[in-house]
Amino acid sequence: MSQTHSQISTTSNYRMVDDELVQRIEESFDKDDDELQAVLPELLAEIEGNADELVQSNPAIVSRILDRMGDMEIAPFVSDHPDTADQFQELLWSGVRTVADGNEAVEEQINEDIAVNFEAEDCPMTGHVEVVSENTTVTGGAGVLDDPDISITGPADVLVGLITGSVDPIQGFMQQQYQMDGPVQKGTRLAPIMNTLSEQAQATQ
Repeated sequence: MSQTHSQISTTSNYRMVDDELVQRIEESFDKDDDELQAVLPELLAEIEGNADELVQSNPAIVSRILDRMGDMEIAPFVSDHPDTADQFQELLWSGVRTVADGNEAVEEQINEDIAVNFEAEDCPMTGHVEVVSENTTVTGGAGVLDDPDISITGPADVLVGLITGSVDPIQGFMQQQYQMDGPVQKGTRLAPIMNTLSEQAQATQ
C-alpha cells in the first residue's frame, strides 16, 4: 500500500474550470519570479482538486506550466509556503499524466514497472512516480511509496527539472546533480520515458 498525499486519479470527479481562473493562470505565466510566487499560493488553492480538468480542457497550458515551473526557484517557494507543496505537485503531475494518457510515443518507451520516490534535500518536498507496463501508464503525486525501486534525492530545482525536462536524467546523474539509490538499469529505463514526456508536452504548445 502506498502512502501518498495527492495521488492523481483517472476517475476524479471534475468541477467546472472557471474562465476567470484560467485567464489568471495564463496571466501569471508572464509575471517575473517574485510576482509569480506571490500569487501562486492562491492560484494553487483554487486549482486544488481541479487540475486534471484544467489541463484537459486547456491542453496548450501544459507546456507553459512545465516551462514556468522549470524556471522557478522551487526550494525557496516551498520553504516559504510548505502547505502548497502538494498542490504544486498535483498541478505538475496532472500536466504530465494528461500528456502520457494514450500517447503512443510515451507508451512505446514503457516496457516494465518502475516505482520511484523523490525527496528534495533543500526543502520539505517529497514525491513519487509510478510506471505500470500492463496499462502503459505514468502517474505521480506528492508523498512517497512504501516500496520504491529507486529513491532519488537532490535539490528541488533538479528534481522538478527531471520531470519538466530541463534536466536530462542521464547527464544529471553523471554530473552528480542528484543521487539515486537503487538499480541503475531501472534508472536508465526511466530516463527515456521522462524525456519523451517532456518532448510531448512541448509539442502541445
